[in-house]
Amino acid sequence: MWLIGLLALLTLGYAGLIIHLKKGWDTLPKYIPDPPSSPLPFVTVLIPARNEEDNIGVLLDALSKQTYPQEKMEVIVVDDHSSDRTAFIAQSYPFVKLIELKDDCLNSYKKRAIEKGIEQATAPFIVCTDADCMPGPEWLETVGGYYQQKKCAFIAAPVLLENNSSVLGRFQTLDFLVMQGITAAGIQQQSIYMANGANMSYPKKVFESVGGYKDSKQLASGDDFFLLHKIQKEYPSQIHFIKSEKAIIRTQAQLTWSGFFQQRIRWASKSSQYDNQPLKLVLLLVGIYNLSLLVVLASSIVCPQLLLLALASILVKSLIEWPFVQPVARFFKVPITGYQFLLFQPLHILYIPITGILSFQKKYVWKGRKVR
Repeated sequence: MWLIGLLALLTLGYAGLIIHLKKGWDTLPKYIPDPPSSPLPFVTVLIPARNEEDNIGVLLDALSKQTYPQEKMEVIVVDDHSSDRTAFIAQSYPFVKLIELKDDCLNSYKKRAIEKGIEQATAPFIVCTDADCMPGPEWLETVGGYYQQKKCAFIAAPVLLENNSSVLGRFQTLDFLVMQGITAAGIQQQSIYMANGANMSYPKKVFESVGGYKDSKQLASGDDFFLLHKIQKEYPSQIHFIKSEKAIIRTQAQLTWSGFFQQRIRWASKSSQYDNQPLKLVLLLVGIYNLSLLVVLASSIVCPQLLLLALASILVKSLIEWPFVQPVARFFKVPITGYQFLLFQPLHILYIPITGILSFQKKYVWKGRKVR
């Protein structure tokens, strides 16, 4: 009986969280550009890259076709000790300023790459993306126009994981768009602060005023979260999320289960260092709730009397989440039916606790490096 009572209590808490997030998503207005009242800002597009010879040319081609005035943008690629043709390809584009990272950064290579790029950036506004990303033609115009209109200290923007329609790919897309919905809703409600380094921007002077990554270089990951949390403390009312389809950056889902888990462990490994208390409480609630569901599911194997409770719990979780997931999926134009969503639930319940537990080891492999 105690298990049922605990599960019921956790379910109520989880339902309250999802209702709160849905309100945040629904109240976040779509961005509609105002007629420009002043010239668009000069922008630096900053791209850290490591062993991205298959992707960097695609991204740079897309940047060359932006509707943003070419004379108002510079593109900086920071090559992070690549062992392939990444630097050569980047250098072949005449509008690219290539910086090669020479020093040994011990652990925080990407953060050092970003710092190096910002040091040499001549624009007052920094727009960050990753080398394996694909923007639409109006991406930079949308981000730059939003900054011109709002004068933000930090802008988080939407990221979509595209997939090859495999079970793994579709699951990643669905899982990631939920995280994007939480990101947008949390920022709108000024409570849960999340961002993704593939699509975020800020004024150069803001980065410098908070000391950049000075306090988080011991961790390889977190170039997005830790910077956002520092900026949020100094500029609490100037953090925004762009709810615009034109601002979406697309990137590819992981192709293997191993790559998927390494990526999620990398993301989860920094969570103990967060100082945004609402975010930590949300992560704790989500982790414990999914762990309790996993315990019920596992217990039903040896105790068939619990099978009905396990199935009912999966259904209830789906009914709680679906009203939030559906409008977010529509925004990203990701087709998903309620039936498909229900079928993915056991996989989601399994992966959340496993990733959380594995993240405590603090070590993982990423971009061919063993980091912590």
